[in-house]
Amino acid sequence: MIAALVPRVGIGHGLPLLLGAGEFTAKDAAYLLANLNSIPFDYVTRCKIAGANLTWYNIEQLPVIAPADYDRAFGETTARELVRDHVLRLSYTAHDLEPFARDLGYVGDPFIWNPAERRQLRARLDALYFHLYGLDADDTAYILDQFPVLEKNERKAHGRYLTKELVLGYHRALAAGDTESEIRLD
Repeated sequence: MIAALVPRVGIGHGLPLLLGAGEFTAKDAAYLLANLNSIPFDYVTRCKIAGANLTWYNIEQLPVIAPADYDRAFGETTARELVRDHVLRLSYTAHDLEPFARDLGYVGDPFIWNPAERRQLRARLDALYFHLYGLDADDTAYILDQFPVLEKNERKAHGRYLTKELVLGYHRALAAGDTESEIRLD
């Protein structure tokens, strides 16, 4: 699953759209975007789909986190607050998403594209979603091992499976209620 925010423009038939109905807010879009791009969601999607294309029939069966689950606290912060902050920082990197950032309550310049910071934010979000899906550290490690291309590319580029190390580090930190620390892999 590759999910993205797109402006309200004409879209061809090759890009399925999920549109919110009723009281669907920018914050709801942020939670859905983070969920659909998380590693645990991708793992389930890979297990369910037997090809390169997702059909609506398949999408309707995928396990999206319930809105109420975002009220879960990790220390002094809720999952809702953490996701909103991280999606904002990962998404608002250009002025064309200023309306989305404003709807999330942010008024300011776009965030600078910083690959190291983005890796940290994505890893913390993935760890959060492993928690929201009720997966412990062993399950998390197992699922991360099911992404051999990611592992191969990271070992080639960094000499280690960076995503796994970061996600497991954040998984432990979140379990302890720590939403602020940055996992250092020096």
